[in-house]
Amino acid sequence: MLQCMVVTPEKAILDEQAELVVLPMIDGELGVQSGRSALVGRLGKGQLRLTHNRQVKILNIEGGFAQVRSNVITVLTSKVTG
Repeated sequence: MLQCMVVTPEKAILDEQAELVVLPMIDGELGVQSGRSALVGRLGKGQLRLTHNRQVKILNIEGGFAQVRSNVITVLTSKVTG
């Protein structure tokens, strides 16, 4: 399992577990599953998708940065809708 946290300058938007997280990077989408190597990347504008128990949660983000480390994904973005 992954722990996914989404944070804006105003507040923490999300802190949930997921089996798969798809991040909208500046050069395409990146799918992250448990055991992924550590990375830091720049996000583009698009959909962040979390899959847990066959349910998909979608958040629209306006860019920012993502860090993946030890099965924890931290997303820092300026704006979230959805």
